[in-house]
Amino acid sequence: MGVLVTLALRIDPFLNPDSHAFESLARALLNGQGFKYREPMLPGLDLFAFRAPAYPVFVALGLALGGVGTVIALQGALNGLSAALVGAIAGHLGGVRAAWIAFALRMVWPAAWFQSGLLLSELLYECLAVLATWLVVECIHRRRLSWSVLAGVTTAAAFFTRPVALVLAFALGLWLLLRYRRAAVAFALTVLIAWVPWPIRNAQRLHAFVPTVTNGGALAWCGTAGGEVHPAWEWMAKHLELGEVGLDRHFYDLAYERMRRDPARAVLRSIRWATVYLGPIQGRGGDLWVHRFAMLAALPALLLGAWRRRLALPALIWGGHGALLVPITIIERYRFPTEWCAVIAAALGLVGFAERFGTRRAVVAAGLALALCIVGGLLTLAPH
Repeated sequence: MGVLVTLALRIDPFLNPDSHAFESLARALLNGQGFKYREPMLPGLDLFAFRAPAYPVFVALGLALGGVGTVIALQGALNGLSAALVGAIAGHLGGVRAAWIAFALRMVWPAAWFQSGLLLSELLYECLAVLATWLVVECIHRRRLSWSVLAGVTTAAAFFTRPVALVLAFALGLWLLLRYRRAAVAFALTVLIAWVPWPIRNAQRLHAFVPTVTNGGALAWCGTAGGEVHPAWEWMAKHLELGEVGLDRHFYDLAYERMRRDPARAVLRSIRWATVYLGPIQGRGGDLWVHRFAMLAALPALLLGAWRRRLALPALIWGGHGALLVPITIIERYRFPTEWCAVIAAALGLVGFAERFGTRRAVVAAGLALALCIVGGLLTLAPH
């Protein structure tokens, strides 16, 4: 179903310029060049660690099997898998009703279907993060160390998709440490062993310690510049002599200096990014109703003590990602990979409300909230 819906939407997979870069890196892999490639916007510089490697490998697999359409079809399948796994996690935390509610919400989540049609890494990262979380929950439930090893491998794959998975590894490792210490050790060792070859390879190619990627500096500077990306690309294109690592360090220095000179503005900017990460409190569009409904539905889980405790794991993952991203920059695209945590919170909130006030009242309240979100979304549609 995920494949059919994604293909039926007919979204242009190259809406974002980053998509061309992922395709270039994937084709470099297929041509036997490894992870050495050239960015379309930096044609005169060979790059070795500018992008995380996992998504280009995924794209290369799809291209080898049939082309860009195959990549999009695979992402549609992953989208459906994510919905099923989100339901399974919610089931562990809140029972069967929570599982079905979370599955249904995640299946109709508009941002997920949009991301599945783009040649971008967010959908793959979300699926890997959800899978790793489900494996950890199952590991604790089954008391099997092998499940923690699988979770470690999946978390490492998520890290190689988007380095923000560092906080995912911390959150899942802490959760295991509190509930199954031997599994926490196995998980941590697996992630570490999987990660170590990457900085070693980067040191050989770049003669510098690069634990993740070399585009973090430009991203950090863009965050201090109000999210404007193009000036950074234009500057890099004119200063290729600095090299990949030199460009990265240059923009990190600029970002640090800007925050040091005006800390008050940096704080205000972080507050602004925090409101964006929280959810679509502001914004116009008919596709925001699901997320806004989830935010309302999550309120009972936050207010009812017994259900608030069940939010601990998704809250740890969601909050960890936000703590890392908010000081840098946030756009809707960066927020999407943790929106599944809001889905689980909504499912727990609805079930908690029904348990406290009765199923009939819960259905009426959910219906009213849903209608309010739909009508509100339609009334605030951006004019064409």
